[in-house]
Amino acid sequence: MQVSFTCLSLFIDFLFHSGYPIYYKQKEVILILTENIVNVIPYIMSQKENLNESQCKIADYIISSPGKIINQTSKEIADTLNLSEATVVRFCQRLGFKGYRDFRLKLAKDQGNNSVIHVPEGINRDDSTIDVVKKVMQIEYEDIKFTLDMINEHIVSEALELITNCNKLAFFGVGSSALVASMAKEHFLHYGKSAYAEFEGLSQIVLANTLKPEDVAFAISISGRSKVPLNAMEVAVRSGAHTICLTQDPSSPLAKMSDCVLQVYRKDHSIDDLGTATRIVHISIIDALAVAYASGDWDRIAQIAASNRKNFKDYLYGY
Repeated sequence: MQVSFTCLSLFIDFLFHSGYPIYYKQKEVILILTENIVNVIPYIMSQKENLNESQCKIADYIISSPGKIINQTSKEIADTLNLSEATVVRFCQRLGFKGYRDFRLKLAKDQGNNSVIHVPEGINRDDSTIDVVKKVMQIEYEDIKFTLDMINEHIVSEALELITNCNKLAFFGVGSSALVASMAKEHFLHYGKSAYAEFEGLSQIVLANTLKPEDVAFAISISGRSKVPLNAMEVAVRSGAHTICLTQDPSSPLAKMSDCVLQVYRKDHSIDDLGTATRIVHISIIDALAVAYASGDWDRIAQIAASNRKNFKDYLYGY
């Protein structure tokens, strides 16, 4: 059935004035029903290929700090990114929202601000012990949940392939990320992978310098800007090694020098947890990668695990 251009124009005009978000793409008219969007952050990630450079910049900023966005105005975001406020508003409309206010409300609701499960803002002086326990565990649950929603299957598969095929796997990090790097080394060593990690900064540089083109450097940094893993990755790149990073900011210097970027989710909380919640999200990703690595070579890894258990028992360490 053919519809005249005049009728189509009238229909579009009706939708627009009725408050429905629409946009043109080539010769198609696309109607976006944002009410059906379940998770805003994964939705933004799925739409990035349709955005221009400025809009991608805004998308990366929102993805990296969604908890911060709901407390910012469109002007504050524009000033932070050196863009115009109109660009921020157009970004929201491009995704099908009526404007920035509509976008922020849906993002806030998506994060639990208007849902049955309340995401706590932080620990208060008068909180009871059980309140503190519930708040901390709820925060960690939400961080892992949102990271799971954001996982890109292709990127995870690419990272796993690099890890599986490498001769040496070296982890780098500083502060709380150094603890994650050490745990990552232990996980992969347990499954028979030649894995390494050093706590001291200069020792990490030395480790990076031993890497070859058949090896992998895996840096962990929530900001993607920590000096120690950045320096180590620069050395690893010069050595010809493949590179993977685990970070919150996909536009960070660390991400830009990595072959594979694993992005984690981290809300902005007022709890001074010394990186505890961040470590839990990182460790969850590392655990998943290690188990996926082991499951890819089930019989061999099972033999290695059995041998480890026997050795532990023989040397009276228990297991």
